[in-house]
Amino acid sequence: MSTARESIEVAVPARVAYEQLTHFENYPQFMSGVMSMAPIDGSTAHMVLDIGGNRTEFDARITEARPGEFVCWEATNGPQVSEALRLEPMADDKTRVTAELQIDARELMPAEEHAVEVLNRRLRADLKGFKRFCENQAQQTGQTGQTGQTATTTRRSAASIARDIASASGLTHATNERPNPGAPPTGNLGPMQHDQDRIMRARRSQHHGDD
Repeated sequence: MSTARESIEVAVPARVAYEQLTHFENYPQFMSGVMSMAPIDGSTAHMVLDIGGNRTEFDARITEARPGEFVCWEATNGPQVSEALRLEPMADDKTRVTAELQIDARELMPAEEHAVEVLNRRLRADLKGFKRFCENQAQQTGQTGQTGQTATTTRRSAASIARDIASASGLTHATNERPNPGAPPTGNLGPMQHDQDRIMRARRSQHHGDD
């Protein structure tokens, strides 16, 4: 078995990095040589891997995980492959990600003289890819650290913008304030006004009768 170990700092909180690492379907976007990753269930996926032109496939299963701290997975069939990814929270909501990959490099790369060196380079490239992927995703979803603003604070809803525009135009009213309806239009004065009209007409008729 060959072992490669590398680490990198990612500008996201540990919980965000952990969330990305527990979603196997994300791996082809940052892990070199992963041609496909088809989820089987919540903790298992079928991986198709190409290393140095040698294609192999197997089922990868998360064997141990602790939110915000570490994720471990291994191949349940096929070649001997396992990886432990540990997360160390740092200042400003950054995270150091340390990956330790154990793999039978000779089995996967039988024609490669420097299989271990190739493995280390690939792991280093995978972590750089994870850093780019994780930070880009965090910016898009507003999950940056303390130095960045979240989507909820930087993006205002259309309804909120519409309310502000209406308020500036004098089209809205203060909270719990009812708009003044003003005088009702002529011809729609309500029953009370019609009663008053009848009284006035009766008085005028009586007045003319006295004359």
